[in-house]
Amino acid sequence: MTVFYLKLFFTPALMLAISLAGQRWGARLAGLLSGLPVTSALVMLFLSLEQGTDFALGAVPGALAGVAAVQAAYLFYFITARRAGVPAGCSAALLVYGLMAWLMSQEGHLAVCVLVALSLITAVIVLTSRQPQAPAARLVRVPRWVIPMRMLSATLLLLAITASARWLGPVASGMLAPIPVIAWPLTVFAHVQGGPQEMAKIVRGNALGGVGVLGFYLALAFTLARWGAGLSIAAAVGLAVAATFMLARVLDRR
Repeated sequence: MTVFYLKLFFTPALMLAISLAGQRWGARLAGLLSGLPVTSALVMLFLSLEQGTDFALGAVPGALAGVAAVQAAYLFYFITARRAGVPAGCSAALLVYGLMAWLMSQEGHLAVCVLVALSLITAVIVLTSRQPQAPAARLVRVPRWVIPMRMLSATLLLLAITASARWLGPVASGMLAPIPVIAWPLTVFAHVQGGPQEMAKIVRGNALGGVGVLGFYLALAFTLARWGAGLSIAAAVGLAVAATFMLARVLDRR
């Protein structure tokens, strides 16, 4: 019961903090923050606590497949939505996400999933860097119900994955962990209200965050059994944050 209450407290609290930070400091930071492995860390923590370390380790290949699928969805949304509009972009992104998740789960090899994800991340960063910059930075204001919706959806996703983990198995549970419950709605609202430039900032930030997410899962693969859930996940999150913001800083200087 204590673990259940921890889920109900920490998940919406983290979603709220990231959403408010994004609103306060703009689309670029919102993209970076929403790309961090927040939901992933919570899912892996509670899978470890409830199902055991071996189960959580078994979820890592599925999670890396999920990362590749998420980045494919961003790429196809960015390409499609600029030409055919937001509804077509959303449809293409969801279709590609499902197809890529299935393909990667069939392959199941860590190295292949990482290479595919890095290739997609590179493509997103290159394409978004060619997007004309807006004359001035704008804050994308979203309706008041959006932040509570993010908090609720993240909490429900976490509860659904952890409650059905035994039935889903480690691979499927891991594949659902990287779903960006903050970033996907944020991307669409940024596009609708701020235009292609603001949308590109969110997508680019999430691609940069994808490097951190890959680092997060790879760190878990090597440390979870040795260090235990708490220490290994904390260290993996630290690695993800450092990698994301260091990469963003390097690219900003170019």
